[in-house]
Amino acid sequence: MKKIRQLTFLQFFGYLALVLGILLEGYALFDRLGSLTSGDDMFGGAVVLALAVAFLHDRPLGRKLLIIGLSTLGFAYFTFVHTHAWLWTILLAIAVAAFLIYLVGIRRDIHRDHSEWLHF
Repeated sequence: MKKIRQLTFLQFFGYLALVLGILLEGYALFDRLGSLTSGDDMFGGAVVLALAVAFLHDRPLGRKLLIIGLSTLGFAYFTFVHTHAWLWTILLAIAVAAFLIYLVGIRRDIHRDHSEWLHF
């Protein structure tokens, strides 16, 4: 019988935040798309996904980038709905993505795993 790996409290909280953030962002997309209420709901989902990124920092690189991308899109949607300005939306999306990447330390992970990549 295989032993089931137990989750720590932080991992459990991270997965709970991930599910809740995805549900909030999904609800925001289907509840009056483009309205201020939808933008506010998307902001809440993006914040919860940012928490998930912080608590699931030891997961594989692809999963971290996916969560960062979803959170960044949530913040960008919120900004666009409230300002209707593409410039501010793009600038905020870049700033949020850079902050989350810095927070998680993806650069360190890439350098650490670089020796395991295939070299042609």
